Amino acid sequence: MSVTSYDILIYIHTLLFVYWLGADLGVYLTSKYVADRNLNLDERFRFMGVLMSVDMGPRTSLILILPIGFQMASMLGISPINGLPLTLIWVFCLAWAGASWVMYLNTGKPIALKIGAADRYIRITVMAAMLLLGIVSLATGSPFADKWLAVKALLFAVVMSLGIYLRLQIADWIKGFAMVREGGEAADTGNDLITAALARSKPAAIALWTGVAIIAFLGKVKPF
Repeated sequence: MSVTSYDILIYIHTLLFVYWLGADLGVYLTSKYVADRNLNLDERFRFMGVLMSVDMGPRTSLILILPIGFQMASMLGISPINGLPLTLIWVFCLAWAGASWVMYLNTGKPIALKIGAADRYIRITVMAAMLLLGIVSLATGSPFADKWLAVKALLFAVVMSLGIYLRLQIADWIKGFAMVREGGEAADTGNDLITAALARSKPAAIALWTGVAIIAFLGKVKPF
């Protein structure tokens, strides 16, 4: 039995979903320890370090799933996105993934802050593009004639929006930890901010996991 390039892409695609969904669950479980006011601050920051490391799994997977998905759709003949446009998607996503790792490896440095700001705009732009792609395909049958693929693009945009929302909650974490460092009443207020942000994150995280699972189902089963 020969192994084709498409078989390899299927394997990588599946592996990325595993790292996305599994690592995302790890991020959420670790966040509970980060928010635990009964732990000392040094311990909580150690858990924060673990959280940021584990988060690189879903962060990288989300980015790389895009070009692989477009490539597989092209190879199946169900996507008109071929040639130069497909090549540009690969170059863009590989550069984006590389920038994400540069940001992670330089946490706290000016370059990380600049990349982080650019990353937010990129996510919003990609989310909007996938949303438009899914809606237009469902409405007109083009560029994706297969409805399962159009819905998959649409759900991908929804999942990205949930990820953006979850990252916005980190702003309260940063503010909260700054207040915890002050001690006294400020520390209590800071812990309340962190706890509230975690509570808001729970339904969004569950919705995100559900969305990723449905996306994987659509790609594998192709129900309609």
